[in-house]
Amino acid sequence: MTIKPARAAALAVLLVPALAIPATAGSSGGGHGHGNGCERSFDRAVTAYVETTDERDADGFAALLHDDVTAVFANGGVLYGKDQTMGFIEPFFEAPGWTQTFDELTRHVEGCRSGFVLFDSVYTEDGTEVPLVIGLTFTRERGRWLVLQNQDSSGPASQG
Repeated sequence: MTIKPARAAALAVLLVPALAIPATAGSSGGGHGHGNGCERSFDRAVTAYVETTDERDADGFAALLHDDVTAVFANGGVLYGKDQTMGFIEPFFEAPGWTQTFDELTRHVEGCRSGFVLFDSVYTEDGTEVPLVIGLTFTRERGRWLVLQNQDSSGPASQG
């Protein structure tokens, strides 16, 4: 399984080292009368994802992944399951010299079942910038929001 291009342009999302996540007008509670508690806990899960990536905290990051997580790189490479994903993340987090920005484009929560966040991102390594669009789909299981899918696409979102 070869997933290179700028370190797979960093499973970019699955790797969110970045800045703070601003709430946007696109943020949505999905409504449907399911209360704000799930939305607030979803917000905390998204923030934890960004923080654990920014801090390169592999154990904390792993705690946010569903056992059946799927990560899709912009180049089409796919990681299946938590073990493969963490097999990529651990050495990725150990590597120095990269940064990644995350500008939230939209966020949506469907009750206490699922949530989605979309980022415009720039992964930078050794002076090379790789613009990405990163989508994260979360599911709520046993009271915890877990990343079920991480999808990277070529960016920026403002193009095409």
